[in-house]
Amino acid sequence: MSIWSGVAESPLVKKRCEVGPALLLLGDCLEILPTLSGVDAVVTDPPYGIDWHFTRQGSGARAQGGTNSTTKGERIFGDVKSFDPSPFLSFPNAIFWGFHHFSEKLTRGTVLVWLKKYPSAFGTFLSDADVAWMNKGCGVYCSQIINPATFQSEKCHPTQKPVALMEWCLGFLPDAKTILDPFMGSGTTGVAAVRLGRRFIGIEICEKYFTIAKQRIEAELNQGDFLREAAQ
Repeated sequence: MSIWSGVAESPLVKKRCEVGPALLLLGDCLEILPTLSGVDAVVTDPPYGIDWHFTRQGSGARAQGGTNSTTKGERIFGDVKSFDPSPFLSFPNAIFWGFHHFSEKLTRGTVLVWLKKYPSAFGTFLSDADVAWMNKGCGVYCSQIINPATFQSEKCHPTQKPVALMEWCLGFLPDAKTILDPFMGSGTTGVAAVRLGRRFIGIEICEKYFTIAKQRIEAELNQGDFLREAAQ
């Protein structure tokens, strides 16, 4: 029997795919949320409500795009209205990236900081740092994760973050066995979760990114099989 039997088996799910320890769901996370069970933590980078046009051109202060950009770029689904974290605050553990855009809707917690530096003089993309809110504690922690030199050109989602950064996040939740990302995007949180031996539930409303996430998580699992075979 599948470890996901009975979980999110609903007509509201447009597509349901089990990939090893990961359950991927295509649909609206707010509709699917009541059908979930056994989630220990929600770790996500939600749409912030800034209606940004991502052109993937430029970096730092020279980044092209924005809320009033005349250059057409990709938009994130749901980014036109302010993000409401309240449906996800019932989980015992929570980490939300970009919380400075909706901090008035959150209580006191821990701040996680990612300095988005590249190893060369390339600089950063859009801003020098991103911050996340965690519902445990009240400290400030700064990640030492450095963007790979080729990360910007290899990104398959406008707001994609390095896998190592999401692994760092999960390190703050050592007892969380099942991780939920309701805004899965290209599946980075899922890749980090399966890499660390956790179960993962990802929900994505855009089929393009649902497919990409599935491919990335499958590739991670296949890589793990290759490493295990090589060690034998």
